Amino acid sequence: MPITHVILADNQALTRLGLTQLLAEQGLSSVEYAENKIALEITLRSKSEVLVIIDYLLFDFVEVKELALLANRFTKTNWLFLIDVLDESWVYQVSESLPKANIALKTGSKEELLTALSSSKNDRKYYCSEALDIILGNKKSNASVSDKRILQLTATEKEIVQLLAQGKTTKNIANERHLSYHTIITHRKNIFRKLEINTLYELTKYALKNGLADLTEYYI
Repeated sequence: MPITHVILADNQALTRLGLTQLLAEQGLSSVEYAENKIALEITLRSKSEVLVIIDYLLFDFVEVKELALLANRFTKTNWLFLIDVLDESWVYQVSESLPKANIALKTGSKEELLTALSSSKNDRKYYCSEALDIILGNKKSNASVSDKRILQLTATEKEIVQLLAQGKTTKNIANERHLSYHTIITHRKNIFRKLEINTLYELTKYALKNGLADLTEYYI
């Protein structure tokens, strides 16, 4: 079910004004504002399902992991990072610590911002093209190595890779496929072993480079 309530965690007055207008075009008129991480946490406690739009670089979080800890406490919350400039190491951290979070640039066109908002409220993945370029590293994969790894995956494992790359949690996948949580955990361990990777970020990068996940699912 689409989210209907929004928390704007951005301290720029013009940004708030512009976003409020764009949100209204998306049918999102229930908007609250948070000035700092304490106010954000207090507001999150009073909402069950909400979209948080945050400019991380202007907020008082010390590191991405600190924000990830907060996000993991409110599992029904969607996150959209909306910032001015992308830092490569920051994008890597967000991709790994908050795989469900979306990323967009404030400098994007109106159409891009509307797509980012629509995707975020409807629980779809969205990375702006600049963020996706960083994740992919603008490098072509080694086809011979990739093919050998892919061939080791079963059809079910490939489907689970696609879902994980979309930011789905283990619990979400278990519910969608009507399997037990522990079964999905086993599949996930086997996937990581076969692909010789250790993190969700590495899995997403591998899936995008090797055709296991569709770039169009990221709504760039």
